[in-house]
Amino acid sequence: MIRQGFSTSEIALIEALPASGKSYGVLKWAAETENQITVFAPRHDLLDEYEEWCAEDDLDLSVQRLPSFHRDCASVSLDADGEPEDARTKIILGLYRQGIKGKTIHQQASRLLGERLPCQHKGRCSFLEKLDLDTDAYDVLLGHYLHAYQTDWTDERYVAIDEFPGDAFVQEFTGKVAPAVSAYVEQEDRLPFRDYEDLLQSQSESIAEVEAWKQDVWSHYDATHVLRSANSSAHTLGPLMTMANLEKERLDNRWRHADLGDGKVAAGYTEHEWSFLLPPNLEEAESVVALDGTPVIELWELVMGDEIERIPLLDDGQKQSYLEDVLGLEIVQTTENWNAYQGGEGVSPTVDIPVVEKIGELEGRTPGVITSKKGLNQYDNHGLDALASKTENYGNLKGSNAFGTTRLGIILGNPHPGDDVIEKWSALAGHSAERREGTEGKSTDYGFFGNSVMEALVQNEVLQAVMRFGREERHGEKGATVYVHTSALPEWVEPEKRLVSVDSWMTQKDGMRKVIEAIYALDDWPTREWKVGDIADRVAISDRYARKHLKTLVKQGYLDSWQGGRGNALHFSNVCLDEAPKYGHVEFSE
Repeated sequence: MIRQGFSTSEIALIEALPASGKSYGVLKWAAETENQITVFAPRHDLLDEYEEWCAEDDLDLSVQRLPSFHRDCASVSLDADGEPEDARTKIILGLYRQGIKGKTIHQQASRLLGERLPCQHKGRCSFLEKLDLDTDAYDVLLGHYLHAYQTDWTDERYVAIDEFPGDAFVQEFTGKVAPAVSAYVEQEDRLPFRDYEDLLQSQSESIAEVEAWKQDVWSHYDATHVLRSANSSAHTLGPLMTMANLEKERLDNRWRHADLGDGKVAAGYTEHEWSFLLPPNLEEAESVVALDGTPVIELWELVMGDEIERIPLLDDGQKQSYLEDVLGLEIVQTTENWNAYQGGEGVSPTVDIPVVEKIGELEGRTPGVITSKKGLNQYDNHGLDALASKTENYGNLKGSNAFGTTRLGIILGNPHPGDDVIEKWSALAGHSAERREGTEGKSTDYGFFGNSVMEALVQNEVLQAVMRFGREERHGEKGATVYVHTSALPEWVEPEKRLVSVDSWMTQKDGMRKVIEAIYALDDWPTREWKVGDIADRVAISDRYARKHLKTLVKQGYLDSWQGGRGNALHFSNVCLDEAPKYGHVEFSE
């Protein structure tokens, strides 16, 4: 498949699930054919893996990591959260966010910062040294998706893009468009506008100068206007922001789409905020292959700005067998609910934490848990860390192998990004997407393209999360059992369904935990009998609620009860209360 992909004239998309060898395969192909290749991937740990493969005796490929301004320049000081540690770094990154390249910042540091950068005091900065690397000297170049913008690293080389780049090629601007456009048109003599507001008011008119500028902008695209501007709001994408407001077309759902030419597009809900999709120019690459286990072809073609030939390894029926027999995955769906947790609003720790506790008890292992970032923040406040071996959010999964040897996994909720993100991606493609009235959850309908976006950003992301577990074989063991607490799986996946019902004991008002603790406080509680009053006297809830909770514990099998004696009172005794969970009672359907 790799050989077939690199021999096509279009970008080839190799569709193959994990452990099929597609990533290693591109390096093996390079070694066998002696062709030079550049690989782009989302994370450093995945690039580390590529680097290790290159050093293997079977391949023996010379390899070079492409430089990163943030990692390789000694003048950039960041703390553990990636924030500037000093005032100089803050200024440097401010210039970088204006679109000024790291090389230019070094070359013009005296003018831009009023001083030479410290990294150049004792010679040339290591970042600049790496920028000037002799690409012909290396069989393999390794970099992040954003490195694809520098054609020196792709021209006359074969290119592999590992996994869907997502929004790596998208730049978002909210609230910065107006000042950036004003800063640009102030300098651009070919445009007859004083500022942003003047542009908006005049753009409906047929102005010859504007039409000429549109025709000429790409052949004379000048990003250095930022360096000539005294306006701190200037940005290298000022021309594109200007073009977007001149070329915008309103879609049926009020979003705006702008075709900027040269394969670039923009989308925005208002004139003041735009998302720019800027595919890299790979026209001079020898050939381009994309690697993805769960691709949506419409989105791949959108982000690459080109047609793509899809080369699938398996059909849907074969994929299910691959999950079970090759990856060794047992997928258990625990709910028919959609559970969109990305925004944090639908997260329910008082229901989900008991589920995590029960699964760990049933399986006799401590699970790894994947959910949304906002979900993790809520779960951590309710004791998840004590129940999970490790946790991660959906946003940190791409290219990660952190759960490679974790044999029990739980997926809590799905990463639905919200209607506005579905609409934005559709608008970038020029489609109007709206949630059809009356549809929700798994049956949500955004129209053809919007549904493709939802497939990529929701169902496929859930499956990708499932496949993070148990990828590595160790001590003769491979695969994992993964419980999925959402219905958002691709249609072709056939999970075992064991739906849960949860009686949560985590809320303060119902007092179940207080009742259990009151029982534990009784002298000789495992062997004695007691009445409702014995418990109600020890907890701050009414006799009625105490009786209700005791009856519930009987129904769930933790206690026994009978009536007799004076007044035919209820008596209770222990059955297995010492086995009661901490967070709630959970039952699975058979």
